[in-house]
Amino acid sequence: MIRRFLLHLVANAAALYFVSLMLDGDFAITGGIQGYFVTAFIFGFINALVKPILKIIALPLILMTFGLFTLVLNIVVLFLARYALNVLQFQGIGIEFKHIAAFFYASLLLGVANLLISWLTDK
Repeated sequence: MIRRFLLHLVANAAALYFVSLMLDGDFAITGGIQGYFVTAFIFGFINALVKPILKIIALPLILMTFGLFTLVLNIVVLFLARYALNVLQFQGIGIEFKHIAAFFYASLLLGVANLLISWLTDK
């Protein structure tokens, strides 16, 4: 259980790093390697606890859009992670973005990464 949690944490931190590299300048995690791990922890926590509740609430919209509304839920989860980092006020750690489109692209890439992470850790 702890091993799986640590594997998810490291994989989410790596996914956040690669997303920030792919969206160079538009999306960034501040705070160095510590920032990536803190952000991955917050993102994973929200993904595990809040996202299932949001999926249940948004189930009719998810069904009507054939699952495309989950992209909106991924944006909400990323926004909640950004908000949580701002509220918790970690020294120099945060999520920065230049355009709202960067939030969309980051949530799309992180959604795919989390799908792969879940698929690989379940086996």
